[in-house]
Amino acid sequence: MILDPESEQIRDVYAHFGLAVYWGQCVEQSIFQHLLFFDHFPKAIAKFTTPENWVNDFDIYEEREMSQTMGKLIRRLKEVGQQTSTLEHSLSNVLKIRNWLAHGYFPERAIEFTMKDGRADMIAELEEMKEQFQLCAQELDAITLPVMRKFGLNDDMLSKIQADMEAEYVQRKSKA
Repeated sequence: MILDPESEQIRDVYAHFGLAVYWGQCVEQSIFQHLLFFDHFPKAIAKFTTPENWVNDFDIYEEREMSQTMGKLIRRLKEVGQQTSTLEHSLSNVLKIRNWLAHGYFPERAIEFTMKDGRADMIAELEEMKEQFQLCAQELDAITLPVMRKFGLNDDMLSKIQADMEAEYVQRKSKA
């Protein structure tokens, strides 16, 4: 189906919004991974008993942490003491952006959304937000990655995890 220019631009606003929100969620996952390697794993290794307990403890930790708001996850980062002032500024900034996107973006941009130039401005604004999320995720990952490597999580293991997750997806889909 061929869209008229206005409909195409509206679709592009929604697409950029979705991509910005996606990258906001990537930051949340980066925060969780950081907490995992700086908080959970050191404690879990110290009390390791069986692989089953390891998996169970991980599942409990993941469920607890991922049920938190992004603001609470950021506070947890402060508790494990791995922030720099630059990262703290980035996290504060992306939290404001993420909350605005989730709770007020479209209502505050209702008038702009009705106009061609307004929608163009929204696309540029959403692209900038996405880039801010990406930069923050990169900052977090730059701190977390060396620690992940110390725990033995190398590129081959990451590839295997991804392949296993893809296989699990295909299996679930075939059963549906």
